[in-house]
Amino acid sequence: MTPAVRREAVAHLVKTYRMSERRARSVIGADRSTIRCRSSRPDDAELRERLRTLAGERRRFGYRRLHVLLRQEGHVVNRKKAQRLYREEGLSVRKRRGRSAIARWVEDYNAARPHSALGYQTPMEYAAKLTAMGDRVHATEPLRRSPIAPSAQRRQIHPRTPVTDG
Repeated sequence: MTPAVRREAVAHLVKTYRMSERRARSVIGADRSTIRCRSSRPDDAELRERLRTLAGERRRFGYRRLHVLLRQEGHVVNRKKAQRLYREEGLSVRKRRGRSAIARWVEDYNAARPHSALGYQTPMEYAAKLTAMGDRVHATEPLRRSPIAPSAQRRQIHPRTPVTDG
């Protein structure tokens, strides 16, 4: 049981059965500090709502990618907190459903979806950075190796001529 649930249970016993707090705590098995001390954690209602909304839009994203999306929107949250909220909200990666969504899916995939292989950038952002680099990319073209392996050099075998004494 979570501390909040234990607090509620003790309060219920005290109110309903007119029990002392000490007796109610012993019945529940809760410490005094658990009942008396309140959490100093800020209310995360807005962040939880946004996390649920993003998880509904992005059914196949886990807490890590949703964390990246939250950070891109300007929410200050670390990965562990995103994971805790994700778990507390009962969210999970859902199975794929049939796509109705190809042009829309392609647009989403290229314009809005962060890719971990691209440093959590969208392909459009990544392409824009490459385009901005301009001439530096083209200058490296001659330095690239051919994707085809070079042919092996044939060894030239010279027939040995017998050495004569002479």
